[in-house]
Amino acid sequence: MSVTIKSVAAYLGKSASTMLSDAPFKGWEFDRAVDSDLDEPVIDYVFADHGLDFVCDQNDDVATIFFHSDEHRCFDEGFIDLPLSSNRRTVIDFLGPPAKSGEGIIDPVLGDFGPWDRFLQLGYAIHIEYRVGVDRIKKLTLMRNDMVP
Repeated sequence: MSVTIKSVAAYLGKSASTMLSDAPFKGWEFDRAVDSDLDEPVIDYVFADHGLDFVCDQNDDVATIFFHSDEHRCFDEGFIDLPLSSNRRTVIDFLGPPAKSGEGIIDPVLGDFGPWDRFLQLGYAIHIEYRVGVDRIKKLTLMRNDMVP
């Protein structure tokens, strides 16, 4: 199956079971955890072997999807439209000017975070965090518009 950002973004707002029953995710092992300590409970799905996580609302509808691309985890399917090895210039050339951007920060407790860009699409947002000291995607996040901070 060809994985594109748009094809995966189509799962946002749909039941987790829909995403879990489609290729390439069908048959992948995952851990599921419910976090009920929050004001609104969330359900986390973690695909440790595939560099993918997604978070669902209390109805088990997909709210946010995370694709990792770092030294610990990497989304092994990749995207045919925007490779996770892309640099910031390539991302902006592909998605257009970001709606919001931020520089890298050093948090004494949480560590270093690279620069980031957020792009608004029809019905969803794309948040891209770049690696610290390396001009390359670290994490690509797709989120429903109601989940954008």
